[in-house]
Amino acid sequence: MEKPLVSVITVTRNRGKLLGRCIDSVLNQSYRSIEHIIVDGASDDETDDVINGYDDIRLRFIKLDTNWPVVKSFHYGVSLSKGKYVTFLDSDDEYLPAKVEKQVALIESLSEEYGMVYCWMTYFNSANNNSVIRIHDPKLRGFVPVEAAEKPSVSGTPTFLFRKTVFEELGGWNVNSPLATDWELGARYCQKWKVDYVPESLVNVYVNHIYERTSTHMRYDKQWLGRRIAGHEYYLNEFKDAFDQRMGSRWYNYKSLAFFCMKKHDIIKTLKYSSLFVTNLIEHKIYERFIKPRK
Repeated sequence: MEKPLVSVITVTRNRGKLLGRCIDSVLNQSYRSIEHIIVDGASDDETDDVINGYDDIRLRFIKLDTNWPVVKSFHYGVSLSKGKYVTFLDSDDEYLPAKVEKQVALIESLSEEYGMVYCWMTYFNSANNNSVIRIHDPKLRGFVPVEAAEKPSVSGTPTFLFRKTVFEELGGWNVNSPLATDWELGARYCQKWKVDYVPESLVNVYVNHIYERTSTHMRYDKQWLGRRIAGHEYYLNEFKDAFDQRMGSRWYNYKSLAFFCMKKHDIIKTLKYSSLFVTNLIEHKIYERFIKPRK
């Protein structure tokens, strides 16, 4: 029986020195029915030479004339894909060999109510001999609209494996949001569909290397802080119905808003969101201790 095709989408720009690790991890998957679509934002380094070093019909290289926004490039890659399933990988990271196989086996065993599955991922510090920083290991499954919106649990773009039809119905990343993040994507997905996961770390994420990551956030300039604040305020409105279902579910967003407003030296908003954070955190602890249904 022919196995369903999985499309792996990678967006890159001037990552020639790192790209080989990414490509090798995809082409060496134990699951062989794969196409790897690389959308390159007009790189002017050795990226072309790296690509030309591969002779594998599963590798598709799309070189853009200009460097598009990352989300636009990801969406373009999906539009070119032919797979039943789509998944993603940044050009500086890598999959473990069984990542795709285990996720396909899981989602194929589930009903159509499940449009996406995820796995765990391990962060490595490239500046310190690739020492382990942490493992992102959320454990949400089933229909979890509130839990997914509460904090970035169902998150991590390279951990997602979507039914392509569901990803298209979802519309992918929300380009109208001040911050089109994997957390927002996962939370919005979870408002309608069920989710499940492979309880293993199957993705290696490398940080603190010489190249800026597409997800780098630690700049703290006023423009960036403004986008973060606008993003969390948008998030509170976008998922209002989910937050209204449970007391204290806004605590993480209020905590983040208080922090970013403090960094921006906005004293009034800092006090406002700090107060809301404390109130919501107390409500959250009351819910967890006395109200939350026990399994």
